[in-house]
Amino acid sequence: MPPRSASAKPAIPSRRHAGLKIAIIAAVGVVSAALAFTYLDQLVVEAPRAWTDSPVASAAIAFGMWLGGWRLGPIVVVLMLLAARPDWRRLLKTLVVAYLFQVATVKWLKLLMGRPRPRLVPDASVFGGFAHGRAFPSGHASFAFMLAIIVSAWFPRWRLPAWLLAVWVAVSRVLVNAHFASDVIAGATIGAVAGAVVLWIWPPVTEETREAIEEEDSLRRQARLSPTPEQQAAERRMALRVLTAVLFIGGALLAYWYVDPIRAVFDNALFQTRWMQSVWKFGRLIGTWDLAPLLVAIALIVGRDYWRRLLASLLTGFAIQTAATETLKWIIGRPRPSQIADPDLFFGPASKYHSLPSGHASFIFVFAVICGAWFPRARVWLYALAAFVAFSRVGLGAHYVSDVTAGALIGIISGWIVLAVWPPRGDRMDEGRT
Repeated sequence: MPPRSASAKPAIPSRRHAGLKIAIIAAVGVVSAALAFTYLDQLVVEAPRAWTDSPVASAAIAFGMWLGGWRLGPIVVVLMLLAARPDWRRLLKTLVVAYLFQVATVKWLKLLMGRPRPRLVPDASVFGGFAHGRAFPSGHASFAFMLAIIVSAWFPRWRLPAWLLAVWVAVSRVLVNAHFASDVIAGATIGAVAGAVVLWIWPPVTEETREAIEEEDSLRRQARLSPTPEQQAAERRMALRVLTAVLFIGGALLAYWYVDPIRAVFDNALFQTRWMQSVWKFGRLIGTWDLAPLLVAIALIVGRDYWRRLLASLLTGFAIQTAATETLKWIIGRPRPSQIADPDLFFGPASKYHSLPSGHASFIFVFAVICGAWFPRARVWLYALAAFVAFSRVGLGAHYVSDVTAGALIGIISGWIVLAVWPPRGDRMDEGRT
């Protein structure tokens, strides 16, 4: 093997390629689950399965069930940590974070979807809504695929058996009528994405990457010991964003528990007066495509020197918040207060109800976050306008307080994502030129 030249760059994994890989995994998984739901779920449930009663098939299915259960998980984790002896702390951190990521996602979706298991209700089109079923997505498949992607990255020699065992765990759940096909595909996607995201943050230590990772860790330690003013500012921004997200999540939960049941919050004599209804309707217009183009046009005129970059940022932010909001509306199926004044009702996917989260709130808050970063002097006014638009939805009886709080959080996070890619006023491009 030829010696490594002094000028050769360390073999650090490309995070750009890792991000593309995660996006591809998620896209393929979502499309596959949708196709399975449309064409396969009912066919697979109704297919004859006399062959599964044979001793060999029964033993193989039982083995798959055991593999995906929680009893074997700790044993596999201990063996992986022993195999990665010098770097066991990094691997343990990877496993714990990926596990928490996939468990939280799976449990949350199970709660919202409320899909009965096929052995209880053999109808693939039934979704009971909030807390009425535990079939979608499959927790066994999610756990198995999360382990498979981490094992493949850390121990390439075990890649093939890891993936084969993960696939068999998923298939066994379908064969025993514990899940529909789309359930295990969705679970496998969640597990694979969870593993890939954490590997993106902490790349695996192999012979090829060890030197690069040690160098990267050394630079991080030096940065922590003597941070630059830019790093300190970035840390403060991150801490503020985490605090903001926590406050909005806590606010949405508190509103759901204590504020939403108070009918007078959205249905009282003051809100029903003609002039207050006119005020609330004006807020609704601002948060839709009726008056929103005027707001966008004003922003582009003010930021005329960088209008293309600002327009791309706004359109991308609108696309992200719209996709997130509409997906959650479809999944949750919560009635508006003006339809059914019961905040505890959730009808699940594909219902005619679309109250949670508020699309107006997410729309106006993504606009406020992006334009607030571009025009700091107008930030207070932008957030005040966003709060007014969000609360106007409560005044009209179109949303509960928890709906607009959740929508606002989606808009804020969407704006942060866009600003991370396209900082305001082309600062990153200007730095590249100097």
